[in-house]
Amino acid sequence: MKRLAAAIILLALVTSCATRKTDDNDVPSLVPPPETSSAAAANAASDARLAEMQTSMTELLERIDVLNARIARLEAAPPAETRVAAQTPPRVVEQAPRAALEPARASAQPRATPPVSGPLQNAAIADSYHAALILFGKGRMADARIALQQVFDADPSGELADNALYWIGETYYAASDFTNAMRAYERVTKEYPEQNKAPDAMFKIGLTFEKTGDLGMARKTFNEVLRRYPYSTAASSAKLELKRVKY
Repeated sequence: MKRLAAAIILLALVTSCATRKTDDNDVPSLVPPPETSSAAAANAASDARLAEMQTSMTELLERIDVLNARIARLEAAPPAETRVAAQTPPRVVEQAPRAALEPARASAQPRATPPVSGPLQNAAIADSYHAALILFGKGRMADARIALQQVFDADPSGELADNALYWIGETYYAASDFTNAMRAYERVTKEYPEQNKAPDAMFKIGLTFEKTGDLGMARKTFNEVLRRYPYSTAASSAKLELKRVKY
């Protein structure tokens, strides 16, 4: 009986060891699988989509600025007076003899085609401006600066002149070239003080002073934004900066 009991106990121990070994082999690996190439591709696509959204947002804000400026000019314009054209009797023109008209017709020269101007030129400038903003959104600051300079040179008195000059300053600001950025912003405030980009340019002058460590001039500039453009979005930003910037 003792031998039989010992044999049963030994058999139980062997069975238990075999079960543990099987369980150990069945435990799944806790090491996470390596990152697949599909995940990397998804991240790249997400970054590209984000850049595209940022560019679209920039274009949308610019269009809103242009429309607001147009509305402001229309509201400030005086009402047009109705003018009644004075009626004049028809003018009798004596016709010259046919023989006298023939030499004049023979010597007439075809008129030269005038250069493209008006709506077609404005549309081309607007397309170039939007293309420049796309370059800016992609981070190609040097190319964007060249394109914006071409927009400005095409029509320095047009509706997009102050916008182009402002974004030229932005390309320098993004590259930490604060000296040239300041020059561009100051041109906007001095040459186009009533245009839609003047408040933003003055606010960026304050930020440029802040970046270069002149906090006194930064606060002075922010206060000037509040004084000259109290209802602009730049004024709201200037209020926040005044609370944050200390001497």
